[in-house]
Amino acid sequence: MNDIKIKIKDFEGPLDLLLHLVSQYKMDIYEVPLVSVIEQYLEYVNSMKTMELELASEYLVMASQLILIKSRRLLPTVIDEFEDDTIDLEQELLNQIDEYRKFKLLSADLQELHTYRAGFYSKEKTEIAADDVELAFDKNSIDLFLAFNKVLEQKRRELRDENNTIVGDSFSIEEKIIEVSQIINERGRVEFSDLFSTSVNKDEMITIFLATLELIKTQTISCSQQEIFGSIILEKVETTFEQDGNA
Repeated sequence: MNDIKIKIKDFEGPLDLLLHLVSQYKMDIYEVPLVSVIEQYLEYVNSMKTMELELASEYLVMASQLILIKSRRLLPTVIDEFEDDTIDLEQELLNQIDEYRKFKLLSADLQELHTYRAGFYSKEKTEIAADDVELAFDKNSIDLFLAFNKVLEQKRRELRDENNTIVGDSFSIEEKIIEVSQIINERGRVEFSDLFSTSVNKDEMITIFLATLELIKTQTISCSQQEIFGSIILEKVETTFEQDGNA
């Protein structure tokens, strides 16, 4: 697994990730449960480091600021100045997220205008790939990252408690793609965490996770979540041919 180097390009920076997490609550930015958002951000960063995926330093800088805010939130108030300083830190963070949200909306409007204007030219714009190896997954993969991190931590505790000796087996993404596909084809509907019930080590779990992302990317399977940061359900995506055959 050491030779797998993948850059996840779902988010344009830490504020983009925070905006995504805040948006899950479907309420005013200034009313979201900030500590919960911080915990989800830190889980995402931790899962990226655990999987040895490329993570920009700006995410770690933001993580250190969020840890400071969270720790101050959880500590008992000693003096009024300390509490005021904490509130200022939180307000500044929320202001940044809100400001980023406004610019992102404006950027979307400009992109729409650009697309419209591009229709007047015979030659379409050329997309240039800057990186040789890059997987750009849908932003819903953040939910899978958070869910995977929880499963990984739980599995680590189980293996430690059972004092198992792990054999250094090697696993390929191609093999796990076939295995995951077979499981979902047989059951039709599978809870994401169930895919790792028989995993023997971290490398196998990471390979299963990457295989699952690839299946979602190719629209072979779909994922859904009934509640914020709740359990994730994986289902087989029926093709047009299959739908016509069942009709």
